[in-house]
Amino acid sequence: MSLRYLSIYSAVLGIVFVFPLLIVVAVSLDPGDYIRFPVSGYSPRWYIEMWSNQTILLALKNSLIVGVTSSLIGALVAVPAALVIARGGRFLEGVVYPFFLSSFTIPWLVYGLALLFFWGAAGLDLSLTTLIVGHTVIAIPYILRVTLAVLRGMPPNLVRAARICGASPLQAFFSVTLPYIRSGLVAGVSFAFVVSFTNIPVSLFITTADNITLPIAIFNYMVNNFEPMVAAISVVQVAMIGIILLTARKVGRVERS
Repeated sequence: MSLRYLSIYSAVLGIVFVFPLLIVVAVSLDPGDYIRFPVSGYSPRWYIEMWSNQTILLALKNSLIVGVTSSLIGALVAVPAALVIARGGRFLEGVVYPFFLSSFTIPWLVYGLALLFFWGAAGLDLSLTTLIVGHTVIAIPYILRVTLAVLRGMPPNLVRAARICGASPLQAFFSVTLPYIRSGLVAGVSFAFVVSFTNIPVSLFITTADNITLPIAIFNYMVNNFEPMVAAISVVQVAMIGIILLTARKVGRVERS
């Protein structure tokens, strides 16, 4: 009986989450000049206009560059940190681990404003590079937590066996450790990408017309327009995130006996 209630609860919860998205999809297909529901009809008009909007295309390209780059750099920092924390005992776990997670304690609006003042004090112009650095800082904790959780469940004898067989520390990492933590690493990187790809609070302060990201472009468009194209952009954004997550799930799948 409890399983039946759980299934009903899950179905209702799924409908609650999916229904708003279905409304957005319907609105994005409305050929009218302003957002309304129920819609007056269905047409791909706004999807066609979206792909001819240079600001939206630039924002999409910038978001992909920032999301991919910050996630990869975050992985290059988080994975060694996870290895050190997992093998370093209580001191490193009590000091280094909270240090890397410290960005969780700072509201993103405060962090974005602090970045704006920091780059200004450093005399650096806002660019994709400064935006990538800002997003990398918030990407590291997500990758670190998931990777470390998987790494803690790894039997230490696996690496010892590789070393006994003559593998160097680097060879043992790439042949044993990395395949073992692949699922956690891929999950962390994909989640960090999604956080970057949808981030508004941090990007709001450190973007310009040249390095504008997709969430900021959507935000600006909503302020100045009330056309269904904003719904079309949102649908494309959600579809891209869904594709990335499904791909990450397939790539990160690890079979263990």
